[in-house]
Amino acid sequence: MNRRIGMLGALLLGAALPVGLAAHAQGAGATKAALPKQPLSEFAKLPQIGSPRLNQNATAIAARMRNGDEQVLTIIPLDQPGAKPEVIARDGTFGKLDNVRVMSWQWIDPDNLLITIMAPTDLNGDRVDATRVLSYNRRTKQRTLLGWDGTFLQGGNVLWMSRSGPPRILLSRLAAGRGTERLGNPEVVEIDVATGRQKVVIPPTRDVTSWAADGEGNVRMGASYNRDNGRTTILYRSGGSGPFRTIIKEKQERYSTLPVPEIFLPGEKALVVSRHEGRNAVYELDLKTMELGRKVFGDAKYDVSGMLSNRDDNALEGVAITRNRSEMMWFDPLLKEIQAVLDETAGGPGMATLVSADESRKNILFHVARPDSQGGYYLFNTATGDTRHLGWLNDVMKNASMNPVRTISYKARDGQTIDAVLTLPRLRPAKALPLIVLPHGGPWARDAERWDLWSQPLAELGYAVVQPNFRGSSGFGKAWEAMSDGNWGMAMQDDLDDSVRHLAAEGIVDAKRVCVMGWSYGGYAAARAAQRNPELYRCAIAGAGVYDIPRMTAYDRNYLGEYGSKYIGSAAGRLADVSPARHADSKWAPILIVHGAKDQRVPVAQARYLVDQLKASGKVDGKDFKYIEQPNNTHNLPFESDRLQWLEEAAKWLAAHNPA
Repeated sequence: MNRRIGMLGALLLGAALPVGLAAHAQGAGATKAALPKQPLSEFAKLPQIGSPRLNQNATAIAARMRNGDEQVLTIIPLDQPGAKPEVIARDGTFGKLDNVRVMSWQWIDPDNLLITIMAPTDLNGDRVDATRVLSYNRRTKQRTLLGWDGTFLQGGNVLWMSRSGPPRILLSRLAAGRGTERLGNPEVVEIDVATGRQKVVIPPTRDVTSWAADGEGNVRMGASYNRDNGRTTILYRSGGSGPFRTIIKEKQERYSTLPVPEIFLPGEKALVVSRHEGRNAVYELDLKTMELGRKVFGDAKYDVSGMLSNRDDNALEGVAITRNRSEMMWFDPLLKEIQAVLDETAGGPGMATLVSADESRKNILFHVARPDSQGGYYLFNTATGDTRHLGWLNDVMKNASMNPVRTISYKARDGQTIDAVLTLPRLRPAKALPLIVLPHGGPWARDAERWDLWSQPLAELGYAVVQPNFRGSSGFGKAWEAMSDGNWGMAMQDDLDDSVRHLAAEGIVDAKRVCVMGWSYGGYAAARAAQRNPELYRCAIAGAGVYDIPRMTAYDRNYLGEYGSKYIGSAAGRLADVSPARHADSKWAPILIVHGAKDQRVPVAQARYLVDQLKASGKVDGKDFKYIEQPNNTHNLPFESDRLQWLEEAAKWLAAHNPA
């Protein structure tokens, strides 16, 4: 150790670490040869445990757990030795709602868990998502519906939770029975979690489509966004009563971030994220003058991706940022010290993630993993130094080092520098490998060094996998993100193609053995590559993709509004020219097309239209293209069976056209 880390660090480093954490501390190669080649079914498994949340007195954990083809929400008792996890909710049917998904959960006190659910429903022929909140008492086993009576569609936005006394929440919801004039203007109700009794605190207001409260339960801010012209309006007041005043009313510049208060500080100040210097950073904002103050945290290359407030919701606790890996920069001294100790123990920044803590911060729940390992969850007692292993994300792979992952950089043909994530097969030399180019979705998203659900199984099959953060990717600042405008299907595709040239020049891959695969925007990019560059790619695998951009923008004007749809509509100067389905009669690389019938983000009509066009052009089903429609899948692959089918069909297509 090269620095002093204090008594807390001595406790943790002196503790008897579980096998998994100790192996992580030994370095990435500790268990590299421990496992034989794993089947695709192992990679397709849903996590054995996910998103665990520790209650206020460390007597229970709420977490998703794998149960066959799905994950169920469970409570894991910590105060009852030998007790099994209790299943309290699952995706499916709930009351009169069908196709329900459990979205999130949080403890309001040691016994009561708040659960947010979502279900698609029909509104005048359009599919919309209905949300609701309920509570579950782990002692009495009672479920209480919170704010369901009197809610129309949206009733799942919890603004505030009490920290003492009888459990109460503030809930923003659309009120039933108010006609279409207030559709989209929510009210705020205060609800007793134990009884479900409710009272209106803020009625619907014409210029407000969302509300925000401070840590004391005062509704301090209302916001609205005009879907057609892009104008954002923010109303604010200094306390819990009195009139609101307008502090922001402007059209947001594309790829900019308006300084909307996220954490209310004492003394008429707030913390905001702003991109006025080119990258998202955290600043103080004077709410009287609306002038930005000191920069609290920023990075010279990367955007801040989020803020975390303290328990009282009146101070900054941490800032999330993704460099090569996702990290949390802690401002709380105790959490900062714990993170430093875990980083040293687990092998460096980004390997250990603080997930949850009890009210006293005596017990800390954390996750340890590497980019080549799913890892596991642990519970650390800061008073005794005891560390308890809670479970692996995958009970077969555990903490084994699978296929190695690293960040690379290469030059695009116009001189731009592209960062990319490269995953190499662990079971063969990194020389003249077959390659899969795997563009991410979005395109306003990014890839980083983390366990990847698709690159790992593909590498296990023997392929090198590259994930370029092509121009337009988020997280690298405003200018890089804005370079997506006019470049869909053009320079953004060049960035993908140039990764092949770079890796071939390095001797890592064989440029004549390349396929492309992706989902959502990545599905579009894969189809565009098959249509645009069949000489470069031996095959393409496209999932949930946009294949006709003009049709998608027409759909998106309903989905995002006139202004929001322009993010796609202006993304290419000639939309039809870069739409693969409009060029089905040209030469294509063989393409596998997969789509979920219940996809609301990119409608299945996109895939069906592409298939119809390919057939009309004379291309042969099963040879030139293959179409698989998954009847229960959405845009997000929530079921293990759909994940496995996607991987297995991809493997078959690769074996036929680009065998490893």
